[in-house]
Amino acid sequence: PLAAADDPGGTIVLDLEVGDTAPVTATPGANVLCDDLRVVAPEFSADGNEFVLRALRPGSTLCGIWLAGQKPGGLYRVRVAAKKSEEKKKDPPEHGDGGPQDAGG
Repeated sequence: PLAAADDPGGTIVLDLEVGDTAPVTATPGANVLCDDLRVVAPEFSADGNEFVLRALRPGSTLCGIWLAGQKPGGLYRVRVAAKKSEEKKKDPPEHGDGGPQDAGG
């Protein structure tokens, strides 16, 4: 996949679905900053030994790695899509039409 036309050269593209995570390469002491924290949130992996990017909602954002001394360490264009399983939840209900029921008498 290609980075956005205005992204700097060398930008890595990550395509994720909501809820997915992707590891990013960052050395100890590095920081991960994302432009839109509503779309992607940087966090530590379960073992705490690496950074991951967690997809929160559909959209696109840039995330940058900043090494010690504020040196750039990499740039990621993260594109988040809705989960495919969520698109299928729009099926009709399985039981009845949901109309009023006869109280009987």
